[in-house]
Amino acid sequence: MNLLKKLYYNSCSLLPLPLLQKISPATTLLPYHHTVSDKVLPHISELYAYKNVKQFTEDLDFLLKYYKPVYPEVLLDCINTQNRLPEKSFLLTFDDGFREVFDIIAPILEAKAVPAIFFINPAFIDNKQLFFRSKASLLIHELKKDPQPAMLSACAAHLQLKDPTLENVVSAIKQISQSKSFILDNIAGNINFSYADYLQQQQPFLRFEQLQQLQQRGFTIGAHSWDHPYYQQLNEQQQLDQTLHSCAYVRDKLHAEHNFFSFPYSDQSLPQQLFDKLVLTDVDLFFGIQNQKDELHNKMVHRFNAERPDISLQKQLKGMLTFMSVQQFRSKNKVHRF
Repeated sequence: MNLLKKLYYNSCSLLPLPLLQKISPATTLLPYHHTVSDKVLPHISELYAYKNVKQFTEDLDFLLKYYKPVYPEVLLDCINTQNRLPEKSFLLTFDDGFREVFDIIAPILEAKAVPAIFFINPAFIDNKQLFFRSKASLLIHELKKDPQPAMLSACAAHLQLKDPTLENVVSAIKQISQSKSFILDNIAGNINFSYADYLQQQQPFLRFEQLQQLQQRGFTIGAHSWDHPYYQQLNEQQQLDQTLHSCAYVRDKLHAEHNFFSFPYSDQSLPQQLFDKLVLTDVDLFFGIQNQKDELHNKMVHRFNAERPDISLQKQLKGMLTFMSVQQFRSKNKVHRF
C-alpha cells in the first residue's frame, strides 16, 4: 500500500463508526475474498496477497460486533420486493473455489454461524484443470527459488525477451493472456515443472463431493464463469456462454435453488447491451466488484475487496464508508454502463 493510501486510511480510522454507518449509503456490506491461509500457496502467492487465519478471524469478529450476517436468500428477497437492504448487515463471498474454503474458511464460519456464497469455476472442480493465472504464479515461484541463468534464458526465448533478467521474465509471465497460455505450458516443460503433478499432489481446488458437503452444511454455491477468462477479451456470445454454462453446472449438478453469479476479475467496462440480455436469463443476482456502488437495475450488487493483509478490516471499512459517503454526495455512487 502506498503512502497516500496509508495516510487516508489512518485518517479515516479516527472517525467514529456509528457516524459513518449513519451517513453511508451502504446498508448491507459485501466483502469478498479468494482464500485464507497461514501457508504460502505457490499457485496464488505471486498473484496477490491473502489474509492468514488470525487476520481473517479478527476481521470477522469485528464485523459481528457491528453488523449482522445475512443469508443470500434474504438479500435476494429484499431486492426482488424492492425493499431496503437489511440495515447493518453483511454477506461474505469467496471466489475461485480454492480448497481452503473447505479446509479452513467453512469451519471458521460455521463456528460463528456466518453464511457465505462460494463462487466456483466448474473447469477447476476436482482439480482436472489448472487456472492459467495459477500456472503463471507457479512458474514465477519456481524461478524465484532458483533463478539460474540458463533457465532464465530459456524462459526469455519463449517470451521473446532480449534481456533475460529475473525481473523481466517475471513481468512478462504476469502479462500472458489466456489466449497465449500455451507459452506457460512451454516454459514449464523447459524448467521441468509439471502442472499435472502439482494438481494431483496439492489439490488446490475443491472437489465435487466437498461442494456437496458445503451445500448440505448450509452454504451457498454460486458460479464464477466456466474457466475464469477476462470478459473484456471475449465477444458477447462467449460472455453469455461463460456465464450461463457455469450457472447451469451449479443448478443441474448441485440442484441449487437460486442462481448467483460473480464476474471473474472485474465487471468494469462491460457494456449495458450484455446486461440487457443477462437480466432476461434465470440468473437471480449478479455480483461485481465496484466498491458497493448501486446497480440494482441490472440485478447487480457490488462487493469490495477485504483480502488486504496489510490493513485491518476495521480500518479499511472506515475508509470505504467515508469514500462511499463522498461519492453519494457527488452523485457518483451508481454504476452507469454504455
